[in-house]
Amino acid sequence: MSEDHEILPTVLVIHPSGYTEFLDADMSSMTSSETGTLIYGEDLEVVHSSEHLARITNECGLEKNLVMCFARKAKDTEENYVGSMLCAESSGVRGPIIIALEDDEYNAFSFENEEDIDNVFDAIDDLTGILRRETDDDGRYDSWS
Repeated sequence: MSEDHEILPTVLVIHPSGYTEFLDADMSSMTSSETGTLIYGEDLEVVHSSEHLARITNECGLEKNLVMCFARKAKDTEENYVGSMLCAESSGVRGPIIIALEDDEYNAFSFENEEDIDNVFDAIDDLTGILRRETDDDGRYDSWS
């Protein structure tokens, strides 16, 4: 039997470059506006269900459902291919996305144990392949190196 390792409330933020960060944020106590500041955007769109989110929820044995948030008015207007894939949005999701949890009444929650967030991180990686990255290195030459 695996042991649960509690963590501070944390969400995944996946940027258009594919860079993924674990960000300390307590979704259960945040307003929509506060959540938008995490991804530098306004007017949040929440994807409550999609084929991929449901599959990852089931594969990871989560007690709550995966949810994805992105800003309709994102300051970063680059397409987020991971977000587009996760919600099957044909027109493309733009800017950073937040991956969090919600209950059956659509109340938002953060991840609170390491195993759950790591499993979701790995499942998104398996789904998207090379689209998701662990570093923010965009591959360009850095003259400071």
